[in-house]
Amino acid sequence: MRSIFALLIATCSVYASAQTDAYIKLYDHHGKHPRIVSITYPGNANTLDMYNSIYGHGAVIENPWVAYRVYMDNRQSLDLYVKAKPQLELDVTGFYTTPEQMKEGYGCDVLWAGKSIAAGSFRGYQNGTPVTIDTVASRTQTVVDKQTVEVIDKDWMYNGHPIQMTQRYSMKPDKRDLYVTIKLEGNKPGDVFCTGIQKLENDNQGFIQPNGVAASWGNNIPDKNHPELVETVGLGIVVAPENIVSVKEDDLNYLVFVKPDANGEINYRVIACGDRETNGFKSPKDWFKFIKKQ
Repeated sequence: MRSIFALLIATCSVYASAQTDAYIKLYDHHGKHPRIVSITYPGNANTLDMYNSIYGHGAVIENPWVAYRVYMDNRQSLDLYVKAKPQLELDVTGFYTTPEQMKEGYGCDVLWAGKSIAAGSFRGYQNGTPVTIDTVASRTQTVVDKQTVEVIDKDWMYNGHPIQMTQRYSMKPDKRDLYVTIKLEGNKPGDVFCTGIQKLENDNQGFIQPNGVAASWGNNIPDKNHPELVETVGLGIVVAPENIVSVKEDDLNYLVFVKPDANGEINYRVIACGDRETNGFKSPKDWFKFIKKQ
């Protein structure tokens, strides 16, 4: 009986891991783009060099509905990829879907973030605007397993003092959510942090609530070299109640100001969709209704 039970557990584990994937790939001119487990850059490394040395510009994590990449630079922004049908496919497209692959039913990059907070990126906040992770001793991205990636910023100099920060991003095989945990050590009571979601470039509709729930819907052009490819996107965020300080809407974003809990953690979920999903959300009304139930 024990052996049968163990086999069932093992089978479930294999199924779960098969429905999520996470990787970091090196960029190389031979097009092999080998997977690696972890990479660390010194804090004085050139931002553009870091960004371009990784295939896809950072760690990638996916489940059957969506995928995210975490940029390997001072922004550490979350960029979004939406699929036409539920499947794992980023090992094939690498966020750079070709026209031929799109005809075959693959998804693609759907978001143009610009200077916004994108889809749940974590930021500091100074002088009335979100700020990136500019001055650090080192930056590390690590694939923990097929469901989790970590970003570690050592000695992030913020408001004149160093903060040790670990950002953990994880996904499950049966939910479209991206689970985010930010662990901070060395922060001071006066430090202000924020997260949130961007307003879409065109025809944006959205809302933000005092309970840390926000959503947006609209369209944008992810690749400015292909203005004919317009993507309609829905974004959402749900922040843990114990982390919420206040909320704010600005020209680019729906922002939630956050503080660490008693364990030094900030927790939230990012939820996203696109109308390219065959059986997905097709209107802001349905999307907003779904987010408000989270």
